[in-house]
Amino acid sequence: MQSTEVQRVAIGMIRKPHGVKGGLKVTLFSIDLDQLQKLEQLFVNRDNTWVGLTQQSCQGYADYAIIRFNEISDRTEAETYRSLELFAEQELLPEPTDDEFYIKDLLTCQVVDQTGKLLGPVTDVLTPGAHEVLVIGAGATEVMVPLVSDWVIDVDLDQHLIQVHSPEELN
Repeated sequence: MQSTEVQRVAIGMIRKPHGVKGGLKVTLFSIDLDQLQKLEQLFVNRDNTWVGLTQQSCQGYADYAIIRFNEISDRTEAETYRSLELFAEQELLPEPTDDEFYIKDLLTCQVVDQTGKLLGPVTDVLTPGAHEVLVIGAGATEVMVPLVSDWVIDVDLDQHLIQVHSPEELN
């Protein structure tokens, strides 16, 4: 029998417990509340093991959601999920439009500046708040570039290439 690996996409970051009944405050990455509420099963990766969580309820706010899961019954248990990424099965999510992409797809890209100079591969994508930040491995050092139009010129997933402005270009 042939095994196929299920592709999962990070849709949010669990920030902290919410309330005494095990709710979680989640900062959403690239999913809207309507899409999130349609997903019955979500996942976290704990110690390289996928743990399934069944959504019980979900309320959305301006920049976060409060989600309750059947498997989490109190605040103490909810605390153990703090700072874990929340994942959904990619096949259950809509295909990204031309100007959208999944963070995991950026991790296969090389980054060049506007002159074509290779800066290095994307080694990580941070989600600290207002926007994502590309971490570019450039030899012994890392370079961080905000994933915003002021910095990023083009994202070509077919070519696995991201073109960015150099800091001098932005001054």
